[in-house]
Amino acid sequence: MAAKASLLFVFAFLLALSTTSTAFNVTKVLGQYPDYGSFNDLLSQTKLAEEISHRQTITILALDNASISSIASRPSDEVKKILMNHVVLDYFDTFKIQKLGKKSVILTTLYQTTGLAQGQQGFLNITKLGPGEVVFGSAVKGAPLVSKLLGSVVSQPFNLSVLHVSTPIVAPGFGEAVLAPPPPPGSPPPSPAPKKAAPPAPSEEEEADDEESEASDGAPSPAPADAPAADAPTKGKTPPAPKDADEEAAAPSASSRVASSMAVAAVMGLVANLVAF
Repeated sequence: MAAKASLLFVFAFLLALSTTSTAFNVTKVLGQYPDYGSFNDLLSQTKLAEEISHRQTITILALDNASISSIASRPSDEVKKILMNHVVLDYFDTFKIQKLGKKSVILTTLYQTTGLAQGQQGFLNITKLGPGEVVFGSAVKGAPLVSKLLGSVVSQPFNLSVLHVSTPIVAPGFGEAVLAPPPPPGSPPPSPAPKKAAPPAPSEEEEADDEESEASDGAPSPAPADAPAADAPTKGKTPPAPKDADEEAAAPSASSRVASSMAVAAVMGLVANLVAF
């Protein structure tokens, strides 16, 4: 009987020891880093610190005091949604992220557990663009990857990882999105888009040619030089006046008048010969 009681006591002790070793107080952990004081305060104000501390495996995408100011003045329920999307339900430290290769991975966040997420609002997209260049963003289709991984703050394998990111990740539907921070001082400004050169103004000769071309388009085409013009009067002569058809028919021609005169003369000569005979 005493042996059974001893075994139960040892089992309870080991269970308590394992629970203690995996549990953590996120408020105390972040309290050691003043640069994340505002982020830590918002976790406490929204009651998320207590919920996070009850989980055994978590990754927090922490924002420094300057970055968190862009959302600190929003309504408390909106701030809570944004912060819940900064809590990933898995362990990711910088070493594990570097092993991702050049690909994207979808991560489940604490907001997905609420049952209020619409579409992909409760998921994050983490993408490795190149060596040492990793970005985060909402997994909602079309959402930009706005938050860069800047480094590691806390790493307790495989329970707690706190990563420093540059910009709040605001999923579509959580309010106005936060733009990526401007480039650091000294960076060259983006090249402006080239302007299209205005076409040169036409010269006076080109304008005259255009006017002549427009005038020639409306004028009839001239006849060829060697083609005779139809019914064209001869140069220097006046064309005769036209006659009526009846007048032309009634007027005898010159040849018919000569023939008649010769016939009359022949008859008169014959009559004279007869009288003299």
